[in-house]
Amino acid sequence: MHYNTHTFTANDGEIICYYKWSCDSAISQRGIIQIAHGIGEHAGRYDTIAHRLQKEGFTVYANDHRAHGKTAEVKRLFGYYDGGDYFKDVVEDMHSLSQLMREENPNKKFILFGHSMGSLLSRKYVLKFGNEIDALILSGTANFIKGLGHFGLAATKAVVAIRGRERGNETLRTLFFDEFNKKFKPNRTKLDWISSDENAVDIFEADPYRIENFSLGVFADIISNSRLLNKKEAFIKTPDNLPILIFSGDKDPVGEMGKGVTKVAEKYKNNGNEDLTFNLYEDGRHEMLNETNSKEVEEDIITWLNLQIPK
Repeated sequence: MHYNTHTFTANDGEIICYYKWSCDSAISQRGIIQIAHGIGEHAGRYDTIAHRLQKEGFTVYANDHRAHGKTAEVKRLFGYYDGGDYFKDVVEDMHSLSQLMREENPNKKFILFGHSMGSLLSRKYVLKFGNEIDALILSGTANFIKGLGHFGLAATKAVVAIRGRERGNETLRTLFFDEFNKKFKPNRTKLDWISSDENAVDIFEADPYRIENFSLGVFADIISNSRLLNKKEAFIKTPDNLPILIFSGDKDPVGEMGKGVTKVAEKYKNNGNEDLTFNLYEDGRHEMLNETNSKEVEEDIITWLNLQIPK
């Protein structure tokens, strides 16, 4: 095991669990990296890349978001969220962890790394705390998927009005994930869309912390924030001197098979973010860190980090 797990108390009293991968003691510490995971998964899935980053002189932290992983396990309420604004709460949790990281590692360069839903959370984090980070990494991020997004937003609002934000809804869940999986028929599993590496898919399918169903409030807030974060105003609020690495697969349905994520990169460029690197991997699906060429992706991340924080 390459990490230790800890907890902190959020601003509203919620207990948040987080992982810490300490920098290799034989190497001079270069910086700190915070990872924000995606929907339905947990921070422990980033052990491989975090361990690699340890060897490169970075200390890595990642919390399990509310309704996810070990944070949800505290109350045995996996997927359940009864708050009024999921993104607001989770971004505040992320910032609380950021402050803890800085206290433990003063005067170190700080990189924020978000995947999928975590990339949207990171993009929202930057709008409020962008002056506190030194670089941003976005994996599997998305433009607002207009057809699916508008329909999902309307449908979610209608169901929330009837059933409330706390309860789950199987129909709305399958609306999105089944739509993503359709791109890869005939399907072997429900998770074919995340990676072409069947072993990686099988490991995640068997993961006891994998969550499929969530409170409607979580889905509603993801969709609404996806729309807001892809408006021009959000890019204007992003510091234009922030170095950004965006990477995705050109067969990622979340990134609209390369088209949507390319638009996101273009919007950052148009905003004036000149220090932007965009890697679009041929035949890669949603989780490039778990793809057949994951080692290549890791090397590209390290190469980019070496430019930001030279050894």
